[in-house]
Amino acid sequence: MQTYTRIPIFCTKKRMKSIYPAAIAFLTLLIWFTFSQVLSANETGTITGELADGTGYRVSKPENWNGRLILDLDGAAPPRGFTQWLVDQNYAQGGTTRSACGYNFPQCVDNLVEVRRLFIERFGTPKITIATGGSRGAFVARLALERYPKLFDGAMTSSGGGAGSIATFNSKLDTVWALKALVNPQSRLSLVNIKDIKEESTALQELLKEAMATPRGRARFALAASFEQFPLWADPGSPEPATGDYETQLDQIASQFAFANPAVVRAGMEAAAGGNINWNNGIDYRDLLERSGRKEMVEAFYRKADLDLDTDLDTLGKTARISADPEALRRAEPLMSYTGKISDPIVVVDNDDPVDAASLKLAYAETLKRAGTFDLLRMCWAHGAGHGGQTAIDRVAGFASLISRIEFGKWPDTSPSAMNALAEKLAGETSLKLGEPTFFDCNPPMPLRTWDVSNWGTYKPK
Repeated sequence: MQTYTRIPIFCTKKRMKSIYPAAIAFLTLLIWFTFSQVLSANETGTITGELADGTGYRVSKPENWNGRLILDLDGAAPPRGFTQWLVDQNYAQGGTTRSACGYNFPQCVDNLVEVRRLFIERFGTPKITIATGGSRGAFVARLALERYPKLFDGAMTSSGGGAGSIATFNSKLDTVWALKALVNPQSRLSLVNIKDIKEESTALQELLKEAMATPRGRARFALAASFEQFPLWADPGSPEPATGDYETQLDQIASQFAFANPAVVRAGMEAAAGGNINWNNGIDYRDLLERSGRKEMVEAFYRKADLDLDTDLDTLGKTARISADPEALRRAEPLMSYTGKISDPIVVVDNDDPVDAASLKLAYAETLKRAGTFDLLRMCWAHGAGHGGQTAIDRVAGFASLISRIEFGKWPDTSPSAMNALAEKLAGETSLKLGEPTFFDCNPPMPLRTWDVSNWGTYKPK
């Protein structure tokens, strides 16, 4: 005999009576949530406060918000220039202060993510989130793409960060170490393991003054500066020196040298890593000079000073070297250098910067090539001097190119002529004074010292 399974009937009158209150409560909650989202989308305002680690933050949302959120390590400052343009174009813009996280760049990124969460609580979820940053903020924006590919849709950086802190400060160590070895080995400079920032800064200024006082000192300073591939137009307050005007070029290098080799930054990195993360053991300074792009300049100064360049290079070869703390370096590698494993586009708008020479920016391109992500990068060179030597309109044009890539899935023309034309067009559409476009072709030599994920764990002190 065929049997049937009795199917229970749940929607009896008795059960329906018990379901009504829950259903009504659910519908009420759904209506409230939808209505609150609509209100949030139209709400104008600024959220400010302090995160758990003491980091200050601020984000502003305009009335006609375009659904895009821009976050920056230095975004807690009031908008001006480029950031004011963002606000005027209806972007939500803001970020954090930098003091609490220091040189622990992943923590800085995590702080931006927390600010994004707070923004969402108040205003709703953005359609697009972009990381921007200059100087230290450029390091943070790059790592934001690596650490949170599902949250960040792209990044724009300027004023450095391409080689990561380890490689950048290896180059700076090469320069200051060589200057001390050749000009005054008795200088008070400690070079690494900085204990007294003020004393270290004063000692560097004294050594620089001693070097610049004589033709022989100037020649040796030119050699030392070549190891950092220091830009030849370095002073933003002075005209660009003529090609081959080595004396003016060296004077400009000297004017920015102490600023570009800050003890306070080295001390901050050492504090974050728990020890010295830089070294020059095993470095061939003849090889560095050959690859620096500065050999002709150095040779001219040595001829003028009647000095033998080979003798000084021999001296560097015999001078005691500096080793890194392997454990500190191991801790620093994921904090201050890159894997290149990104899935979203990045635009770099940068110049030949005394704090971060043009060559160092090429290191990031090489990291992305090794990771197979190079097509996500566009580098746009600005022809300006000094740290942050791009104009605001240069940054605006770079940002507009990034937005085009995010929204259409392919890169627009980012050649210098196309970028200058775009910058002029955008400048004509705003009343803000954002400077003149300065994009140009720049072909710096390759960086002398690099360090990324392909090197992690390989350092051995000698």
